Amino acid sequence: MRNKLIGLVAVVAMLLIAVPAAFAGGSQEATTSDGRQIVTFWYNNTGDEALVYEQVIADYNASQDKYTVQGLSVTDAQKLIVAMSSNEAPDVFKDSNSRVIQLQKNGLLQSVQEYIDAEGFDTSVYSEQSLAANTIDGDLYALPIDAYTIQMFYNKDLLEAAGYTEPPKTMEEMYEMAVAATKLDANGSIEVLGYPLFPYASARQELIYGFGGTWWDENGKPTPEDPGILESLNMNVRYRNEFGGSSLDSFIATANTNRYTEQDMFFTGHQLFRLDGSWLPTMMENFGSTVNYGITFVPGTEAHPENRGRARFETDSVAIPVMAQNKEGAWDFIKYIAGYDGAKTIDLGTGNLPALTTLYDDPDVQNKAGFAEFIEALQIGNGVQYPHMNDFDEYISMVNASLDTVYALRATPEQAMADLAKQAVNID
Repeated sequence: MRNKLIGLVAVVAMLLIAVPAAFAGGSQEATTSDGRQIVTFWYNNTGDEALVYEQVIADYNASQDKYTVQGLSVTDAQKLIVAMSSNEAPDVFKDSNSRVIQLQKNGLLQSVQEYIDAEGFDTSVYSEQSLAANTIDGDLYALPIDAYTIQMFYNKDLLEAAGYTEPPKTMEEMYEMAVAATKLDANGSIEVLGYPLFPYASARQELIYGFGGTWWDENGKPTPEDPGILESLNMNVRYRNEFGGSSLDSFIATANTNRYTEQDMFFTGHQLFRLDGSWLPTMMENFGSTVNYGITFVPGTEAHPENRGRARFETDSVAIPVMAQNKEGAWDFIKYIAGYDGAKTIDLGTGNLPALTTLYDDPDVQNKAGFAEFIEALQIGNGVQYPHMNDFDEYISMVNASLDTVYALRATPEQAMADLAKQAVNID
C-alpha cells in the first residue's frame, strides 16, 4: 500500500542516494550564475522519452529569463516519497494521476487550485475526464500533460479469413469472431489467439468494463461480485474450456515474453484482437510490422451498447510537493509543460494522447498514427478512472490472485468473487 510507505520514511531516509546539489529537490543553489531562479523537476521517464522531457525543459528555459528548470530522471518511487518528506523534495515532479492521488492521501502535495483561482487560469481547455483524474476533495492537485486510454486493435486479414468484414460492436460478436479465428497447430497448441486474453491487464480491466462492470464503486469500495465482472469472467472461462487452459497459458506466456518487441504476437500476425494503447502503431512501425490492422472501440454488450468504448483512463500529471522551495517557479513551469506547446511536444514524443482538448484538432496530432481513432474514443467520455482507495495496491493483488484461481479452473467466477468479497471487506 503506497500510503503505508510513508511510515518507512524515518527508516529509509538515511539510505537515500545523494544527488548533485544542482539537481536535488529544494536546491541549495537558489539561483544560477546569470541570476535565474532554479526550479528542480523530476520525471519518471528514461531513454528516448527522457529526451522528450529534456527538450520541453530546454524550450521553457529559452522562453523566459526568470527561471531555469533543471530536470532529473527519477524512476525509483521510493526515492520520490522519501525526498518529498524532506527538504530534498523537487520543486515539481511528473507522475501518473493515480500516484498523485496516493501521495496527496498522505498530505505530500501542494494544491494548485489556489494558483488557478488567483490567476483566473482557464482549465476549461482540458477534458473533463483529465481534470477529474487530478481532483481530490474538490481541489486540483496537478495539471495533466497527457492522457491515455485503451481501445481495440484488430487484424483485418485474420478477421476476413474468419468470414467477417467489420470489427465487433458487442462482446457477443467479439466472442463469435474470436472462436472462428482461433487456430491450433498440429500439436494442439494455439497458433492464432482470437480472444483478447493478452495483455493480462486488459483482460482484468477492459473486458470487464465493456460488460459494464468495475472492481470498485464511486466511493472506492470493492465490488468484486459486480454482475459485469461475472459475465466477463464466464465468457473468458468458456473460451478457455473450448481451446484448453494449458494451451492458452503457454501462448500468453510466450506473448508476454515478446511483448513490444519485433516478435510481439500482434506485430507478427498471431493475434486477432488486441486491447492496447495509442503507442502501439508507432511501435509496429518501428519494428517493421506489416500487419494490416484497424482500430475500433472496446465492444459493449447486446444489452448495454452504451458501454462501447468503455476503458481505463489515466493521465500523466505535474504536481508540486508541499516541501518544494520554489513553488512559484514550479507553477510557472507547470503552466508551460501542461500548456499547448509543452504538452504537444510530450504527446507526440511519447505517443500518449492529449489532455488538452485544444490539441485534438491539431494537424500534427491528427496525423500521428492511431491518434485520430483514440481521440474519438476520448471524446465519448467513457473512461474508467482509478478509485481514491488507500489500499488500492493491496486490493489489486487480491484481484489478480482471485483471477488466477478462475483461469486455473480451481473455482467458478461466482465462487472466486464471493471469496474475494470476503477478503476485501476491510479494504479502504
